[in-house]
Amino acid sequence: MLPDNVLSSAAIFGGFLVPDRINDLIDYEWGGKDLLDTSEGMQVKIWTCFYEDGWIIITDNAGLHYSILEVANVTQLGFAFSLSMRVYITYVADGIAYFYWYDTSSSTYVTTDYGLQTITPQISLDDIRSSQSANADIIFAYVRDDILYTRLQRDRFQIEYEMGAANQLVQIGMTSNYRFAFALKAVINRFNTHYDQALIDPRNIHGNRFDHLDLCPLQASYAVQLGNCVIVSEGLTDNRYRTGFANLENVVSVNFTLSAVDYTYFTAFYRIWQHKRKPFTFNAVIDVRALQQYKAHFVPDSISMSKSGEWFKVSGQMHILNNRLDQTALKTLAESRNDQST
Repeated sequence: MLPDNVLSSAAIFGGFLVPDRINDLIDYEWGGKDLLDTSEGMQVKIWTCFYEDGWIIITDNAGLHYSILEVANVTQLGFAFSLSMRVYITYVADGIAYFYWYDTSSSTYVTTDYGLQTITPQISLDDIRSSQSANADIIFAYVRDDILYTRLQRDRFQIEYEMGAANQLVQIGMTSNYRFAFALKAVINRFNTHYDQALIDPRNIHGNRFDHLDLCPLQASYAVQLGNCVIVSEGLTDNRYRTGFANLENVVSVNFTLSAVDYTYFTAFYRIWQHKRKPFTFNAVIDVRALQQYKAHFVPDSISMSKSGEWFKVSGQMHILNNRLDQTALKTLAESRNDQST
């Protein structure tokens, strides 16, 4: 559950435990073995919800496939599982937001109409860990009149909580640092940023819900201070080094040599980031040799520029979040280089 039903005073950077949402008609959630089957907990596999041939469907991508609702003209959807593995679904059809949920007072499913003014509805179980089941809630979130609101399962979704300013929700759910996060587009000064965003949008990746910094690192130089999940305790003890949260961020120092066009684009991007203060995506080579897309933030007050002829030399720092890695492959690679004779 959300403490006091308010957002944290500062945004905490962390990757979602499910894939990033890049399509309004596809959502992902961790869940149990099967519907109404929690015998193995809520972290058995990632389920997928999608829209096809007029049906909202969920699947475990391994043989289980359920057609849940037949609804015409769906343009957005989201889903979650309760701790008893009942499915809850929110969707937008003909511009109207709906919520399909299990009402424990009547032991039946009901569909609630939230009207045309409710946009980008999303839903997720806030904590999938069995140790936190007493505090876990399904959270139903949406935006209305540039305000983010939530409703909770423990209230039978009858109480509306005002959370803060937002234009629209991008994704909600638990993150790798075991916090519940709302990825959203904040209300910004539209007059000052309209032109900047118009420069950025054509270079964003199609379908990407985050702004994308379209400056290839192969045209620049950068250095990485690799983050890790080791915490140092005071004093010389056997447990001086211990593991904290996984997927911590790296500090990356970047140096770009930009044309006038790219420099105009970069400064527009940086101004937009200052207004939104939300993650963006960036391609780099960090934890694997192949170029990969990462989520990033600028380090405040780290950007500087010098000009040499017609070229603009920009330097700065970014916090870049680690991507998920294939732990089995990493273990195999590490063990292959161990000296078996010692």
